[in-house]
Amino acid sequence: MIELSIIITTYNSEKQIGFLLDSIYKDKGKINLEVIVVDNQSADNSLLVAQDHKIKPLCLQTGSNAGYSIAVNKGFKNARGDYFLILNPDTVVQKGTLGKLLGFAKDTSPLGAVVPRLLNPDGKPQASVFKFPTITNAIKKYFFNCQNCFAKYLPDNRIQKVEVAVMAAFLIPRATIDVVGGLNEKYFLYYEDVEYCRRLRQNKLPVYYLPGAKIKHVHGASGRFKGHLASPLLASARLYYGVFYSEVLNLILWVGHKWQVILRGHKFRD
Repeated sequence: MIELSIIITTYNSEKQIGFLLDSIYKDKGKINLEVIVVDNQSADNSLLVAQDHKIKPLCLQTGSNAGYSIAVNKGFKNARGDYFLILNPDTVVQKGTLGKLLGFAKDTSPLGAVVPRLLNPDGKPQASVFKFPTITNAIKKYFFNCQNCFAKYLPDNRIQKVEVAVMAAFLIPRATIDVVGGLNEKYFLYYEDVEYCRRLRQNKLPVYYLPGAKIKHVHGASGRFKGHLASPLLASARLYYGVFYSEVLNLILWVGHKWQVILRGHKFRD
């Protein structure tokens, strides 16, 4: 019986995927797991590298660059495990992490998801959780100096509930997916994590941060774009918020940034 299904979406990930698969192979121990690699029509040898790896992943293709959510959902549909671990191809699992994540998930109910502490390539902790990005939280951040109210932050070194966690490494019980469903396929890339965590909260299924489990993450390697307007981020934000709310939030962020510049200028002169 498969305990853990690891789902990896690749897109031109030839240089990263081998290191990730190596790390899974080294850390799997006695865990009965499967690895599913879903390729979004890479132009490089991502799929060939995965197919040739000794861990023998199930390799699937979406048939086009269908987007992150569609690829992950394809992995869900083909998975046999009781728990699903989403991993970005630019991650590397550290020793003991798979067992810690799976053990915590088995011992915790109710559970929406559990995430590890992400590390930069140099081993330093990486900010990877955040509060829901609302107008209220933006105002708290930029006008009332609430440090962790908006944008990603690094939690302290204890197990704790968080509102939103990035999906670079994200473990979900099958039972949770049975209730909440998979990722929202309207999101090509970005905000799928925010939207999913919002559905988890609506169903009273908490997201936990487990700092004892660690995964290295080359932040941004899976979504490189020439500029903001060429990135799916803008479209995903408008989809999540709606056009009007998105524009109001952008205005508050712009004004808030200018206000912070003014404050820093005063402090510098003082």
